Amino acid sequence: MSSNNNLNEEEEILFFYEDPKSFDEKNLYEVNRAPWFYHLINVLGLTKDNFMEIKHMVEDKKNNILNLINYKSYTDNYLKKNDTMKNMLCAYLYSCKTSLYEYSKNINSEQNIHFFFTFGNITADLDSVCSSIIYSFFLFIWYSLKTNLIGKKKDDPLMFFIPVINIKKNDMKLKILIIWWLEKCGIENPEELLIFNDDLNLLEVLKNDTKYDTCLVDFNKSENNCVYNINNIKSIIDHHILNEEMKNKKITKSVFPIYVCSCMVIIAYFYKYSSEFLGISLLNRDIMWLIYGTMLKDSNNFPKDDFRKRWIQSDLNIYLSMKKYFRIPDIMDIYITQKFNNIRFSIDLKKFGIENLLFVDYKDYNYDIQGKKFTIRICSLDFSVESILSHENVDTLVNKMCELCEENKFAAFILMGSYMINYVFHKDIGLLFFNEDITKDKLLTALIANQDINLCEKGFKKITCKNESRNIDLFQINNTSYSRKRLECFLININLMEEKTKNVELITSDFIENEILEKYDIFSKAYSLGKIRVLLPWRGSFRKNLDDSKKKKYIKFNST
Repeated sequence: MSSNNNLNEEEEILFFYEDPKSFDEKNLYEVNRAPWFYHLINVLGLTKDNFMEIKHMVEDKKNNILNLINYKSYTDNYLKKNDTMKNMLCAYLYSCKTSLYEYSKNINSEQNIHFFFTFGNITADLDSVCSSIIYSFFLFIWYSLKTNLIGKKKDDPLMFFIPVINIKKNDMKLKILIIWWLEKCGIENPEELLIFNDDLNLLEVLKNDTKYDTCLVDFNKSENNCVYNINNIKSIIDHHILNEEMKNKKITKSVFPIYVCSCMVIIAYFYKYSSEFLGISLLNRDIMWLIYGTMLKDSNNFPKDDFRKRWIQSDLNIYLSMKKYFRIPDIMDIYITQKFNNIRFSIDLKKFGIENLLFVDYKDYNYDIQGKKFTIRICSLDFSVESILSHENVDTLVNKMCELCEENKFAAFILMGSYMINYVFHKDIGLLFFNEDITKDKLLTALIANQDINLCEKGFKKITCKNESRNIDLFQINNTSYSRKRLECFLININLMEEKTKNVELITSDFIENEILEKYDIFSKAYSLGKIRVLLPWRGSFRKNLDDSKKKKYIKFNST
């Protein structure tokens, strides 16, 4: 075998096909990158024999997957109740809503029912929202295959698989980009169709721990004041650093490195490999667009300079596979990417409210260093931080930041800005240190020394919090591929370094990269720059990549 072939095999080390026949029961909770069928075994109780039985029945019937699970009659039934729905995914979401309403009323009765809730993260970004929907539907398909082809045992509960958007319903209006994309995918009026974490019927079910299980999608640490019982977490799908508290619990975990561009990539491989096992596609165009658009947005259409920074070869492989078999033209990728960026960077702050920017896309990071606990909030903005702090209504934003810091006892509030000037992408950052839990000088010195983020000082903005003068330190981020996830890793390593060595003044980028690689296994040696050649659409021709993909064992995602 040639060296090039060896490299291509190494590239795919993160995602590769595994057969249910290889399942080892002792690994159900032990492995951190569990393959697709581990989740079906844990959630649905499928056995090796069940998988083979379903496979043989699917092969005998030679029909598309939605016909096999009688989805047309299922959809028609809900279309009669609500004729505004445009496609089968709408019908599925509507069924989730009506089933939750109907069965939550008598949740404490002896009815043999069980709910499985898929919670996205509290940021509720596009990846989180779409991934929770698509993973829930994946479980629904396999549950339907099990009940329709094998049959339901007398003591088997009636199960419902329901995605939960992990914000309050009223906050959905802030998610302008997500609403636009869901509506483009045929999910009209998503604020009314989706289920949010303050849904009264949901909260009623969550009072009874024996009637539900949960999956965490696009995060793997239970939030403060979460509405569900953390002991009911049954599975995790994520591309962030695996939290220590989850490692030894009886949870099926598919947790991949942070360099995987989107949590949706993991779920897309679930569809691909389970389709490969059955010999029939689990996807149709309704489902495909949610998956495709999410990967496109999170990779920003796979620019070459972002390789190994924002996306990796495995992301591109599944993207090209779907692009090929659904015959999606290149111009569509350009159109969707431009629309995403136009919507992101054209918010009218007078109508939107400048303070609402703080709630569009944020995450809180909790630290416990030498017994001292503190929290840092990092908020992503689709504006220049410098320009926002010069806005006429900046006092409204600053007052809200200070209020949040005081209420939540944040040690620091970090703003990461993304913006465009003459169609060129830029990033900057502002840091507000609210108390003395963090040594400001050490953190700033370490950030400036970090070649990965590549900062350039822009000065500071003087603000007033509760009659007290403070500074927000401003920097230009010269590496436009730098993400909040990578800043999270950076902060973790600073904390680890302080815990190990009190006299260290600088944390270099080399230390950070090596520490992350060693401690979290974030990137395989196969991806080391200088050792790998990748198939990129801008090298040679795009068509050549698609032709090359034919030679690989890709399942055909035929339109249904």
